[in-house]
Amino acid sequence: MIVVADASPLIFLAKVRRLPLITRLLGRDIRIPRAVRDEAIRPGSDPAELDALKTFFKICRIETVRRPRPFAAPMSRADNEALTLAVRVQADILLCDERVMRTMGEAEGIRPLGTLGILLRAVRRKIVMPSDARDLVDTLVRSHGLRIGIEVYQAVLAELDR
Repeated sequence: MIVVADASPLIFLAKVRRLPLITRLLGRDIRIPRAVRDEAIRPGSDPAELDALKTFFKICRIETVRRPRPFAAPMSRADNEALTLAVRVQADILLCDERVMRTMGEAEGIRPLGTLGILLRAVRRKIVMPSDARDLVDTLVRSHGLRIGIEVYQAVLAELDR
């Protein structure tokens, strides 16, 4: 399975110390554009978060994306590089959180999966307990700036409460 990752799921999962879930759930063929890596490794970030990201990047394929396609105006250069790479390598999954990017990925025939999707998969596979996942979701929303609509939040909590 080929996975191309954007920065936000990597950053959020690093913040809650769950970055290894990506390879555990999706395999080791994780490809990351250089612009995404550079966006994720931000000066001034928590040192443990940076260490987790740098360790994770060592097992990923960091790729230079020449002439990224401009998919949509609200998408950053890193977003456009990630989606361009996903299209070029015919990725199975585009790991991303942003709505516009998810929509554009679906239009290109690539299945999007975000931070919350990783946590839900981990619960379904009994890697993470539902109560722990609920705490992680709340921490991401309240303390780390994960922006989701109330409907999505309620749907995730309903799934975790099953």
